Amino acid sequence: MERQDVKPIVAALLEPLPPLVQGRNDLGDQGVVELLVRGYVDQCLAAFQEVVKENIDQDTAIDGINRQATALNSVFLGTSGFNTVITHPWNSADQLGVFLRDKVGLDFPPEDCVRATLIHLATQIMHAIQTGQDDWESQVDSLVGEVRDLLLGRLPAGQ
Repeated sequence: MERQDVKPIVAALLEPLPPLVQGRNDLGDQGVVELLVRGYVDQCLAAFQEVVKENIDQDTAIDGINRQATALNSVFLGTSGFNTVITHPWNSADQLGVFLRDKVGLDFPPEDCVRATLIHLATQIMHAIQTGQDDWESQVDSLVGEVRDLLLGRLPAGQ
C-alpha cells in the first residue's frame, strides 16, 4: 500500500528528465542520477524548512523523507516498475546494494542500502545546516556529488 503512495512522488522527480534523455531516464547517466539526488535533497530541505516554520512536526518530516528514500531505493535497485527508467545489471541489490554497504559502511541488508545511503545524506545535510556553517550550501553540493558517484558505482573523489 505504501508503495503506491510513494510512486507519484518519484514519478514527479522523473518528470523533468525526459527532455534530457528523450523519454527514458537512464540510471547510468550521471546527469539523470544527479537530478534524482538533487530532487531528493530539495525535498529534504523543504521538509526541514516546514519543521522550522512549525508547519509540520519533525516526525512527519522524517516519515516523508523516509518514504521518498524508500521509493528511490526501488528505482535505483530496478524494482520500481517504472517503464521510463532504464536500469542496468548494476542496479540490483547484489551489485549496487553490496557496493553501498561496503563503501559507505552501512549495517543494512543490500536491498535497503540505497535508502540507507539517502537517509544518511539527509542526516548529513541537516547537521551541516544545524551547525550554522556559512558554507553549508557548498557542503550540500559536495554531498550530492558524492552520493551521485556512489549510485553510479564510483568512489567519490579523494576516497
